[in-house]
Amino acid sequence: MPAYNEAPTIVGVLDDLYPRIDRLIIVDDGSVDATREMVDGWAAGRDRVTVIHFPENRGLSAALRAGWDEVREMLARGEVSPRDVAFSIDADGQHEPAALDGMIEHLVKNDFDCVIGSRDMSYHTGYKKLGNSAMTLIGRLAGGQYFEDIECGYRVFRVGPLLDAQQYYRGFKYSETVEVAVILARLGYRVDNTFPINIPVARTRTRLFDAAVDAVCMPLSWYRLACNRDAAPSERTRLLTWFPAAVFLLTAVALFLMLLKPFYLGDDSAHSYAHVWYLSQSLFTRHEFPWHVAQLENGQAVMFPYGLLPWLPDALLYPIFGNWIVTASMVVGVLFMAVTAVYLRPAMRSPVMMGLFFLNPLLWNGITQFQLAAFWAFAFVFLGLGLLERHHRGLAAAALVAAISAHPLMSLAALGVYGLWQWIAGRRFPVDLGLTCLAAAVIASPSIYLFLSTPALHESDPMVLLLSLIDNMRRLSIVLLVLALPSLSDLVYRYQRIAVGTGVALTAGILVFLPPSGLWEQSQPRFADYLAQHPVDVGASYRVMTKNNHEDGMVEFMKAGATLANEFFTESEHREQFPSLDAYVCLLATRDIRYVVISGDYERTFAVPEKRLLDQLAVAGEANWQYGGTDGTVAYTVDPPAAARRASLRDCHL
Repeated sequence: MPAYNEAPTIVGVLDDLYPRIDRLIIVDDGSVDATREMVDGWAAGRDRVTVIHFPENRGLSAALRAGWDEVREMLARGEVSPRDVAFSIDADGQHEPAALDGMIEHLVKNDFDCVIGSRDMSYHTGYKKLGNSAMTLIGRLAGGQYFEDIECGYRVFRVGPLLDAQQYYRGFKYSETVEVAVILARLGYRVDNTFPINIPVARTRTRLFDAAVDAVCMPLSWYRLACNRDAAPSERTRLLTWFPAAVFLLTAVALFLMLLKPFYLGDDSAHSYAHVWYLSQSLFTRHEFPWHVAQLENGQAVMFPYGLLPWLPDALLYPIFGNWIVTASMVVGVLFMAVTAVYLRPAMRSPVMMGLFFLNPLLWNGITQFQLAAFWAFAFVFLGLGLLERHHRGLAAAALVAAISAHPLMSLAALGVYGLWQWIAGRRFPVDLGLTCLAAAVIASPSIYLFLSTPALHESDPMVLLLSLIDNMRRLSIVLLVLALPSLSDLVYRYQRIAVGTGVALTAGILVFLPPSGLWEQSQPRFADYLAQHPVDVGASYRVMTKNNHEDGMVEFMKAGATLANEFFTESEHREQFPSLDAYVCLLATRDIRYVVISGDYERTFAVPEKRLLDQLAVAGEANWQYGGTDGTVAYTVDPPAAARRASLRDCHL
């Protein structure tokens, strides 16, 4: 019984209560009236009574915790058992001691771990009723179960569950009442909040500030529990609570800033924006479903080298949302991947595990570079594997078809990682996985065919392709972490400072070395002056060279009607130190290039001699200077000799 300035009522409540119970703990919460003296006088000569005095008022939560700590000591001494019933009761007469028998009978009969009284609130004002309803709704969401009156202070508990829950909260002001209910529910204990009780005294000391505290503390209590429940008591540190919160906050800020960009500037972003725009134009303007992009790679680029999902849905929504739908699908893809990771490995539901997942520097490299198709592929892989582990083979195959359609290379590589993980864990080949993946690959074979038909795969040097493949495989760390973190949770908690420190250092290093400039840079017309003076020569092939994250300039040319001589893959763009003038001329002739436009910052960024080579061609009469902008942009018309053309760029010795 916590008590603060309850001199008018406390003795009467104690007289009524004492014959009904085995042990009584009274906590005087620094009362400044006669409560202290009255409690001491009443307790004198009575056994089974413990009195605790606070020198100053500390609040209801502190008083209740002191009482429960006393119960914990009784349990340690063997004076009570985990199955015994403990309860809290107000000293102001609001709670009728006679109701105890009914509450305890209700708890025992139904094998509940906790019974919280449900008050008849008719005696309160509408304002109080509304506040109570709001608090109860928040409690339902935080606790994951139905409550009727979570703020009621009249409660009975089994001692064991109560003390188990106490490990995960401290309480502030009046929040102990609601926090323990949320935590008991989240721990899986059986909590009932339907037992009706009568309140003979219409009294409340809670204020709006107290309600705000409760509203914040309920979800926080769930969060603290989620962070700490899987760790040993000695490993439950503030780090486990604060670092996931910091990671989630920074992730939310980054994704929000990304959502503000109609065209996010990332190394791999223009590829998606261009394909979605072209597909939407084909569907709604030309009324056709294209297999090739007529304005990329001189019409040889396939429409879906990957990205059937999400490019096709994005294209259908493009007339409504414009470029922003592509940005939104990137953010949704990241969140979808996190949700399906939890579906595959429920242990990832822990904020600590998910916090470490988002501390992966290669994950952030993928987000800031806008690796849209890869994230959707991983999300569908996680979903498909989760369905397969639950023996939903048909749905699993459908999800894996979606994964392969999103990105054949990354999805099949991710499935390979999972299969290897399963083989290492069980020392047997996962036949079920193999058959399901085979069925999915057969169904999604058109996507695999289109991927393999990408011109860059046939024109690039094999060593360049191999290095690109190796570079892409680093993204598989995303898949590996989802599989490894739950299996290594004991080590994670034991060496939490090392794990968190390493993740922070590596992620910070990646973001410093490769800054996420797209979060603050804005897409803008990069060649507006040139296009105003030199309208696009429809049908002619353009080589437009920009920095990686300024490839919105290439999309600008496409929307003006130009045909680009390359795709957006690095292997197709050939930003390189050409070994000779002949090799460069071979590129121009083989790609049938008629215009070369170089942005002002291109040569400064890549330190390539392309402008010098064009000047040499101009001297030879095979190129003409066309444009020079104040920002350093230059343009040339070129007319390479037909004899320089080769069957493939591989023959140009680039």
